[in-house]
Amino acid sequence: MELFVCAQDIQSITFGLVRDQEVLFEKTYDASPERYLFSLEQFFSEQKMSPADVSRILIVTGPGSFTASRVSVTMVNTFAFVHSVPVVSFENAERLSLAELLAQKKAQGESVFAVPTYDRPPNIT
Repeated sequence: MELFVCAQDIQSITFGLVRDQEVLFEKTYDASPERYLFSLEQFFSEQKMSPADVSRILIVTGPGSFTASRVSVTMVNTFAFVHSVPVVSFENAERLSLAELLAQKKAQGESVFAVPTYDRPPNIT
């Protein structure tokens, strides 16, 4: 099962389940970056699955909120490292849905980790 993660908006995060390029389930949580990890745990609980069920992670790296992008990418990279699963990154400037992203095959390729995508130079204060 593939886990989809998208946090382009600072006030929400979306998780989805994908199998064979087909979206099985998708849910958006109203959550700030401080609650992303809790939301992921809640998603797993609601889907009656564990992190061991994830074979690959699909992540939208941005552009979007700097903090949302950094936190979601860090969370995914940590999950991928701990569970030894590959990561597939997507840039999503058009803010396409998960199904549209998969249909357009806009993936940047499978890798060990993802890097956030910004629409302007990062400014961390």
